[in-house]
Amino acid sequence: MLSGVIFLALTISATVIVYEAGVPVVKKMQAASVIDKMQGTFSELDKIVRQVASEGVGSKRTVYLSIDTGQLVINKSQDSIYWTFSTDAPVLSPRTSQQYGNIVIGSNMETKAYEASYTGRTPSVPSYVMENEHLKVYVRKAGSSASYAAYNTSDLVLGIYHKDLDEWLNNEGFLQVLLDDNPTSGIGTGYMVAEKLGENLPYATVSAYMNSSYATYWINLTLESGADFIEIGVDV
Repeated sequence: MLSGVIFLALTISATVIVYEAGVPVVKKMQAASVIDKMQGTFSELDKIVRQVASEGVGSKRTVYLSIDTGQLVINKSQDSIYWTFSTDAPVLSPRTSQQYGNIVIGSNMETKAYEASYTGRTPSVPSYVMENEHLKVYVRKAGSSASYAAYNTSDLVLGIYHKDLDEWLNNEGFLQVLLDDNPTSGIGTGYMVAEKLGENLPYATVSAYMNSSYATYWINLTLESGADFIEIGVDV
């Protein structure tokens, strides 16, 4: 009886270990299969759309789509069709994307970046806006690589709106970037540029070039999908 009980215990333990190790692999394979299928579906749909566009006014097709899981959305304002699928399987790295022609596949792509006027001041200030599910961040837009503009790093981020709390952080000088705590490093000339404008981005980054009497450097402001904070990095 003792040996039989021990054998049964070992068998059950081994089965649990195999199950726990195998389930993530199976989930990943299933999720990858679903994504591959939808990529093929969107590839065929893209071909049909381009064919109809090339045939001129009045041309049309009837398309039948089979969606086993996830949600298909037609966004008229963005002139796009996208499919969302939630999974905890590590099929794609978080906040990454890959483009195949007109098709983009990515994970955590809830961020957008665009140009707008910040109206919290009079007169309004041209700005880049980084926006995700939680935050809307206004960053000053001034100058260019060919024509620098004078600015202070304390006036770089104009305002942050927290959607969940319905609150603004926009008192002047609430954020300042200095090197070695030297006040002269935060004043100079330069320009700001957005890494990429558009919607359905895994993250958005606005970089500011500062040419001060103390040093020249880049300030990189990044807002990732799902984040309720911004990341600030400096390249000297």
